[in-house]
Amino acid sequence: MNENINNPLGLDEKQYTVEEFAFEIRNRFGADDNVSDIFLAEIFLAKYPMYSCKIKKLKNQLVKGSCSCC
Repeated sequence: MNENINNPLGLDEKQYTVEEFAFEIRNRFGADDNVSDIFLAEIFLAKYPMYSCKIKKLKNQLVKGSCSCC
């Protein structure tokens, strides 16, 4: 895992859909499959707001947040 202060989880430098982001979280941490992708992303972004700029913003998606890079 490639960690640094702005990317402690070592996620790839790309834009993720909510589903892709949740998939990465589940793969890295073994999150429960019964939790919805949006809810999992919201929980994760509450703790790591710097990742909110990695989520593709679509009109109908509820994921919100502000990151330090945007």
